[in-house]
Amino acid sequence: MHALLIGATGATGKDLLNLLLQDDYIHRVDIFVRRELTIQHPKLHTHVIDFEKPDNWQHLVKGDALFSCLGTTLKAAGSKVA
Repeated sequence: MHALLIGATGATGKDLLNLLLQDDYIHRVDIFVRRELTIQHPKLHTHVIDFEKPDNWQHLVKGDALFSCLGTTLKAAGSKVA
């Protein structure tokens, strides 16, 4: 299976990424991130993208399963409204 993960740098995304990389059923994991990660793995393919410009990267969103871990914490956002 070819898995796609958006939001791999957050707490939930990092945990899911590790699970996907350890899973023998998954043969490739493409992640879409704002900044490069230090993790390296033979199955991992990193795409550093500008989320504000989907026309530049939407052609890369092809696989068998898409996981989205986009989000923030209340502490990082500063308030519920933010």
